[in-house]
Amino acid sequence: AVEEASTAISLVSGYKLNFPIYIDTEGSGGRGDTISKSERTEILKTFCEVIKNAGFKPGVYSGRYWYNNHVITSEIEQYHIWVAQYNDVCEYEGRYDIWQYTSSGSVPGINGKVDMNIAYRVYY
Repeated sequence: AVEEASTAISLVSGYKLNFPIYIDTEGSGGRGDTISKSERTEILKTFCEVIKNAGFKPGVYSGRYWYNNHVITSEIEQYHIWVAQYNDVCEYEGRYDIWQYTSSGSVPGINGKVDMNIAYRVYY
């Protein structure tokens, strides 16, 4: 988590960011899928604290199912939360700042499907 956060910080060095720097946690078929909720939550918190200590806004991105089943969400609520649930309404019961509601959107000037999100905070 420290290495990943440090790499992200080095990549944005010199830029003024309006949005948080997010860590993405979701199933990937890799070894991270098998760690415990508490281990995963500690990793998320560590990443976010390194980002925060560097002067940036930290956040966690995941899908509704993953948050509900693989993260101790009460321990990350102080960070920016971006939840993905492809549905007409977001049924995630925790606090969240951005909702990704589809991966099949379209935007003029972009070829192919794009993710669509609603931000419930002003980030500029």
